[in-house]
Amino acid sequence: MLRGYSSILQLQSPTTLFFVSAIWFTWIQKRKQKRDVAAKKSCMNGSSVGLSSRTVLKPTVSYWNGFLLCLQNPCDAEANPEGHIALCLAENKLVQETLANRLMLPGTAQTAFSDEVVYSYNGFLGLPEARQAAAYFLARRFLLARGGGGDVRRQSSSSSELVEPETTPETAAMMINPEHVSLGAGCASLLNNLFFTLAEKGDAVLIPAPYYAAFENDMQAVAGCVPYAVQMENPMNGPTTNDLNAAFEKATKEGLRVKMLLLTNPNDPLGVIYMPHVIYDAVFWARERQLHTVVDEIYALSVHHQVNNFRSVIHILENNLENDVHMLWGLSKDFGASGFRVGVLYTQNENLLAALANLNIFSGVSHPMQMITAELLKDDDFVDSFLLDARAQLNWSYTICTRKLEEMVIPYVPAEAGLFVYADFSSVLPEQTFDGEARFASFMQDVARVVMTPGQSQRDRKPGMFRICYTWVSPGVLEIAMERLSCVVAKIRRYHWDNLDSIILDDVAKGRILLGIRRTPSINLAELVNP
Repeated sequence: MLRGYSSILQLQSPTTLFFVSAIWFTWIQKRKQKRDVAAKKSCMNGSSVGLSSRTVLKPTVSYWNGFLLCLQNPCDAEANPEGHIALCLAENKLVQETLANRLMLPGTAQTAFSDEVVYSYNGFLGLPEARQAAAYFLARRFLLARGGGGDVRRQSSSSSELVEPETTPETAAMMINPEHVSLGAGCASLLNNLFFTLAEKGDAVLIPAPYYAAFENDMQAVAGCVPYAVQMENPMNGPTTNDLNAAFEKATKEGLRVKMLLLTNPNDPLGVIYMPHVIYDAVFWARERQLHTVVDEIYALSVHHQVNNFRSVIHILENNLENDVHMLWGLSKDFGASGFRVGVLYTQNENLLAALANLNIFSGVSHPMQMITAELLKDDDFVDSFLLDARAQLNWSYTICTRKLEEMVIPYVPAEAGLFVYADFSSVLPEQTFDGEARFASFMQDVARVVMTPGQSQRDRKPGMFRICYTWVSPGVLEIAMERLSCVVAKIRRYHWDNLDSIILDDVAKGRILLGIRRTPSINLAELVNP
């Protein structure tokens, strides 16, 4: 900075020294100002020393803050009927008591902590016993299942009687190799590791839209992959080769390298089950282009009817996944146990498994939880009974939700599986844009105190689509939520958006509509098991 003034300094005149001192002082002040600005920016980002450029600061999903409001002031049908209600989280709380009762048996605690293996390091793909139990479960509930929903019954060749196939952990291991099974801290962590291992930063992943909102975070946060929506001609039927071709060509023209195809079956948020030929055609379309296919079957056992069209990709491909098809399932949805953080990956790609054996040190499942999971997955009598009861509970809440939607004249996609209904509120938006959708969502959160999953976060092309997750709350609270929605929709239709004011909405905000709720008639759960 001062090197150019060396000859001047030699003069040592008072004027010169003053001039140089002024320049020096000004330079020091400017440097200090720059540092102060940088420090303020750093503090705004949450750290006095700053964060890396890789840091993800935004919430996983756009509606997360609304969900947190529901946790702070949850509605209770008796104790707090005016509280907030979360219909935005796909979690099955209806079955948690049944699962808890099973896991609180004294023998289960002994299973979790009595073996010295749970206290030590082991392979990070999972304990041998847990991987064997998961292989058995996949063989019995996915590979051999004929009617979906984990129903493994088949018709005897000599009579019309339905009998159970002979499946033991030993015979299952002959069908699904436990060495091809990996456990991880939920399906999100397994997906993250798959994207990180199978694709490069900037590679595109094709996903039929609308799709689960958090998929984008799963592939972007660490792996840096690009989610690319496949817009379908008929979303309820699933992606066709024409749909996939159009998305592939469009992504390529945009300079993206497509590396993977991600399918969800049963579909989230539509709640539909893809016919087997849809999955088959999509897999072979991807194989022709040397793409990996990941099939997320996390709702496979949450089917609404005992007889249905669900077939696992394991079954469809006759267990020949080769190196390019990877199947996921977990405890989060079908068993209502997202807090357990247990996901299962089945892949026949041994190089991938070797890579995951390294990565899983950051996202493994605790050994006691692995032992509990192994015991649970091998308890056929409990699982059979549990899934039967869960199906009845699903149908009960689904009926409450859809009856009210029909009363409101709000169209919806008839669900075959999953924990949600995909409903079309476009007719009551203030404007037919995603800004209008956001305004409606905010209005419902503030006035009705109900939070749903907006379609824009799921990359739907049509504004006004919302996912209603009806199993996160009890049937009683669900009735309150649906009545609030109905009340607000009725007021929007009557007064229109320009004429709504606090007086008109006062009965909704203060919960006085609860006095007029028409309770859903008592439903016989036994009748809903096999509707």
